Amino acid sequence: MATAPASSASQARVAIAIKTLRSLLPDYAERTLTQRQPGPESCGSVLDRALTWEELAALPWEEYIPPVGAQADCTYFRTTAIGGQLGVVNLTTLPVNSFVTLDDRKDTGKVSAVVKGVRGAHVDFVVAILGEEQGQEVLFTFHPGDPVSPSRVQAEPGLHGKSVTVSEALAMGLTTAKIA
Repeated sequence: MATAPASSASQARVAIAIKTLRSLLPDYAERTLTQRQPGPESCGSVLDRALTWEELAALPWEEYIPPVGAQADCTYFRTTAIGGQLGVVNLTTLPVNSFVTLDDRKDTGKVSAVVKGVRGAHVDFVVAILGEEQGQEVLFTFHPGDPVSPSRVQAEPGLHGKSVTVSEALAMGLTTAKIA
């Protein structure tokens, strides 16, 4: 994994992207932060401890290239100032007749698969993913561990909250499930 030294320019860029996100999409921003905090509302990979947006923005970020899952239209940053538990599982590791729940809790317009389970290994870094929204650079998301390919499955009416088999989720094009 290629990394550059932490710099004040990287930290400032992430801080501005967070501020812009909170201004443009405040509801999405709060749902994103809540999902990463330890506790009953968490889903996917979870931080070691709760952070405010201000604390997250102030961390020493460094730009890097993830080993897999990178999207050409995104910029990736990483910090080792905090870690967390991985909270995603490859759907092919689950029994095909078991069930996952389709979820768009952040109102992204795409559904992800969610499954009840035990979170995985601890990692000693967090990734921030920045991209363009409404012509401005924003924080798309952040989480402990390297990125995975995002869902491309449209959140059609009735899909959010629907229970489907792993086989059905795979047929829809989903590859991973977040652990709730």
